[in-house]
Amino acid sequence: MNHVIEHYFDEIESQLLQSSIIISYQIVRREIGPIDGKLRLKATLKDGGFMELFEYVTESNGVIQTAKYSFHWQNEVGKLKKRWDNAPHFPNLPNPPHHVHLEDGTVHEMFTIPNMLYVIEQIEESIEKG
Repeated sequence: MNHVIEHYFDEIESQLLQSSIIISYQIVRREIGPIDGKLRLKATLKDGGFMELFEYVTESNGVIQTAKYSFHWQNEVGKLKKRWDNAPHFPNLPNPPHHVHLEDGTVHEMFTIPNMLYVIEQIEESIEKG
């Protein structure tokens, strides 16, 4: 088991526990190998919304890199609020495959690769603002 990845996943779970917007969450998958790890979780939000987050990471020399991800956030009636992912279905955007789907149906490039900690913070900020 990789202790750097284990610490990272523990940090995510700590953020979930401390979050003012998360009513409940479920770890669906948590696998940690010698050099990589996968974490999938689902959470119910205080505004009635829902998020499902998946991240596959690798570790080298103490540095975690997000290799594959899909972070999905929807409102109380199941309508997409935002989804960050790196599926290769928008190769013409700058910095492929990283992109974000917005609730208006548009897709935009991303130049910073998100991770679960970042996405949880973004959702928290948005919900707290109302």
